[in-house]
Amino acid sequence: MTDDIESLRNEALRKIGRNVVNFQKIETALKVLIVATKVEGTPNDLASRQANKAAAIHNQTLGALAEAFYKHVYKDGGSSEGSENPSDIWISTSFGIEGDPTAIKEEKRTLLALVAERNKLIHKDLGSFDHNSVESCSHLIAVLDEQNKRILQQLDRLKWIIDIYKQVAEEVREWIDSDEFLQLLQRELHGT
Repeated sequence: MTDDIESLRNEALRKIGRNVVNFQKIETALKVLIVATKVEGTPNDLASRQANKAAAIHNQTLGALAEAFYKHVYKDGGSSEGSENPSDIWISTSFGIEGDPTAIKEEKRTLLALVAERNKLIHKDLGSFDHNSVESCSHLIAVLDEQNKRILQQLDRLKWIIDIYKQVAEEVREWIDSDEFLQLLQRELHGT
């Protein structure tokens, strides 16, 4: 009996750690996407502005990040604030996703449900978890395995969005490096 409970306890603890780490991956992906949705500033302050955006969301809860994700990623880029000095060069780019409003609401509901599951796990379930009980360990293992399936689905969705962002960013970089972009810029500068 002692070996059984020790084995189950170790498995439950490993799966708690797995799920917590995967929840952290969701949080990190949300932070990356929130910061990437809008990049703007002068050439001299662009990096510091992005660092400030990252710092501003660094300590936000997973729930706040989920709300911010749907506020910033699933909408148009909005207008740029621009520089206070009209002679400064102002760079602005934004990334957003458009989609069926019903599907977006369902995705948001799914993410917020995961946030609620995470909070329940951390703040309630682990407090009542009896690591000396076969039943408690077995029950928690089953719950964690089902939960992890939903976590991995969300991670796949966020990875897909990050991959799209990277692809678009690379295409923009290539276009900026092209002769076509240089010619367009020269035409704009010369008013032709």
